[in-house]
Amino acid sequence: MKNVIFGLIIAFSLVSSVYTLTAYADNPIPQWIRNNAKWWSEGAISDAEFLKGIQYLIQEGIIQVPISQVTATNGNPSDSDRVTSIVVNFLNIDNGPAGLPSQLTFNSFQRIGEFGQTTTGYGNTGSPNAVSVSPEFQLIDLPSKDKSQYYQLLEKALETVGQGSTQTNQKTSFDVKIDLITGDGTLLHTVEYDKCNVLTYWVYTDSNKQDYRMAGEDQAEYREVTNFLCQGYHLDFPSTSVGPNYGSQ
Repeated sequence: MKNVIFGLIIAFSLVSSVYTLTAYADNPIPQWIRNNAKWWSEGAISDAEFLKGIQYLIQEGIIQVPISQVTATNGNPSDSDRVTSIVVNFLNIDNGPAGLPSQLTFNSFQRIGEFGQTTTGYGNTGSPNAVSVSPEFQLIDLPSKDKSQYYQLLEKALETVGQGSTQTNQKTSFDVKIDLITGDGTLLHTVEYDKCNVLTYWVYTDSNKQDYRMAGEDQAEYREVTNFLCQGYHLDFPSTSVGPNYGSQ
């Protein structure tokens, strides 16, 4: 404990050399505070008693610590710390195409968006962890050969939904887990959608050069959009950091 108090005194000394710890001329530091410091260094008074003296100096304004000077800066995270990619997992596929695995993983999707209404609920810990209405989200990417199994799933799902007509009872459903990966390959957390169906899928040409170019070239590009409707939504925060290089598969 005495080491902590000593560190506090050192901290005050450093702050006084960088910031302004003002002792007003008409309200000088009381002599008993000076005595307390001496007695504490000699072990004559307890740590708690000495701390009360420091608290008094701050509460009475004898020592002023400019709060604006010691708040954390709002700098942007580095590329290694921020999310730079997503890994999309389709799990527990029900009524899917014959021969398709029960789990599909893709790391080429470039955008995830949310549309429709999503109301956040709160668990026993007071943190948001679920929703009370059916969440909807969309995946946006460039059409590509590496997602051939994804297109098989979409074909079956759109057949069972009956896009543009009455939905059938045997809809293709699945869970979707989207891992958010930082630049150094660490899994930050996972967004989980439960019992999802495909609502719509379409391809369009994006020729707006002011928009982000997924292909990295300054020209028009074809994009695909898939909209999903689900029955549940959760956030999964790993108890320990997973990675780096989690998303390198």
